[in-house]
Amino acid sequence: MENLQQLIIDSLELLLLGMGTVFVILSMLIFLITLVSKLVANYPDQPPGGLVRKPVTVTSNRNASSEAELIAVISAAVAAYRKRR
Repeated sequence: MENLQQLIIDSLELLLLGMGTVFVILSMLIFLITLVSKLVANYPDQPPGGLVRKPVTVTSNRNASSEAELIAVISAAVAAYRKRR
C-alpha cells in the first residue's frame, strides 16, 4: 500500500512539472508574439523598393463589337499558348 502512495505522489509531481513547463513555454510564446506584433505595426504596409502595383481599371462596354473583339483576343491567346506547348 505504501508503494502505491509513493507512485501516486511521484505521478502528481511529474504532472505538476509537466503542466508547469507547458504553462511557462506558452506564456513565453504569447509574450513573444505580442512583442513581434508591436514591432511589425511600426513598419508601413507598402513593400520596399517601389514595387507597388497600380490598380487596373476595367471598362465594360456591352455592345456586340467589343464582345467579338474580346472573343478574338482570347482565341488568339489560347492559340499562342497551345503553340508554345
